[in-house]
Amino acid sequence: MNVNEAPTSWSGTLALSAANVATRARELGTSQWASTLRAWCVPYLFHCMEDAFKHTGDPAPDLTALFDELSEYLAASAKSRISGFSAPPSERDAGMVVEELTGEHYGRLFREFSKESFAAEPAGLLRERLGRNDVQLPNLATARVLDAGCGGGRYSVAWHLLGAREVLGVDLSETGIADARARAEAMKLTGVTFEHHDVIELPLPEASFDIVFSNGVLHHTRDWKRGVHNLVRVLKPNGLGWLYMIENPGGYFWDVVELGREIMKHEQHEHARVAVALLGLPANRVFYMLDHVMAPINLRLTAKQISDELAAAGAREIRRIHRGTDFDRVERIHHGEPFAVDKYGAGEHRFVFSR
Repeated sequence: MNVNEAPTSWSGTLALSAANVATRARELGTSQWASTLRAWCVPYLFHCMEDAFKHTGDPAPDLTALFDELSEYLAASAKSRISGFSAPPSERDAGMVVEELTGEHYGRLFREFSKESFAAEPAGLLRERLGRNDVQLPNLATARVLDAGCGGGRYSVAWHLLGAREVLGVDLSETGIADARARAEAMKLTGVTFEHHDVIELPLPEASFDIVFSNGVLHHTRDWKRGVHNLVRVLKPNGLGWLYMIENPGGYFWDVVELGREIMKHEQHEHARVAVALLGLPANRVFYMLDHVMAPINLRLTAKQISDELAAAGAREIRRIHRGTDFDRVERIHHGEPFAVDKYGAGEHRFVFSR
């Protein structure tokens, strides 16, 4: 394996088994059938990982067995005559720069969300995370909210449903912004608007928002530190900032994601989305699985790296929250589930701060 952005934590037999999966996946070749098999490895890995994590014991033996079983299947598939089936490859992703690939990836994933998954689900998740961590909100009836890296606008609408007076969602993805505008119009929302901006540049006035919200965005950018400084810059004094970035250490969970990234690193995004969707999975499940696996950049940072950069940008009252919804990894660590730290590392890095 060649995981450039974040080393895995596994070792010994588990590491060897994971490396074998990556090798067998490469040996499938370059046909469209091989690409489909590699894409199907992703939901298989996630499903079996989740099954392994349900047990109270050390998940390493189950993960090793999972990887060995998958390696054997891929090796047999590479020898099959069907592996030679080929079709003209898609060129949709060819020539795109990282920012364009990222925008296209998330724009198309978010576009498939159902109305229920798009609006009600994120509003409930946000309400629960805020409540469990006693996060004090500004007066939402008069608040102006920035959703920095809004994708298809799910959390922009969530803030509106929570009562925010005005919400601006910005994103690099033209596909995502177009989808967000169409959904807001169909829902007849007022006070929710969307603009096409790069969250790293963020060409918005200083101290112009009561709440600045960036949820799982900056770890997919070339310059996360610049993004942090811009988030703090546009936040009003005494306003509320929210920042979620991927954690390091990440435990076996992120190790499996890194294995998926190794398997899928040369695959066409659109082909992968179609292949996984063919399995009949709901759109939010497809998003969950392909989110980080197919993103061009997927940085993982320590809590200290994030809090130090927030402080350097001028943020104060910086707090990493330690509770989440029932299915959040940090919540499982909070409850002391067996082997939770081995499975999930530090749990999600969600920070709140002011200016």
